[in-house]
Amino acid sequence: MIKIKSIIQEKKECYFCSTKSNLHEHHVFNGRNRNNSEKYGLKVYLCTRHHSLSKDSVHFNPIYMKLLKIIGQLYYEKIFGFDEPFTSIFYRNYREDQSG
Repeated sequence: MIKIKSIIQEKKECYFCSTKSNLHEHHVFNGRNRNNSEKYGLKVYLCTRHHSLSKDSVHFNPIYMKLLKIIGQLYYEKIFGFDEPFTSIFYRNYREDQSG
């Protein structure tokens, strides 16, 4: 698979706090959609604190996780349009989903 840059973020800094140290590349959609995140550039840089080492990290804070998924969907729709609907690839509409 070809690795492409993020369509969400241009700078290599934490998406939440802008630090430039201890960065991890986070795929916005994981599990069965990790490869689709890579394919469409739906990833951001996160510092260790915001990635996985605190209650403020996307892996432990469902609000941050949901926020990134909504942002990812909005960027997908902005860049790729609606010819291949987001929901046909990622199986869910995060903008309208109230379940989390």
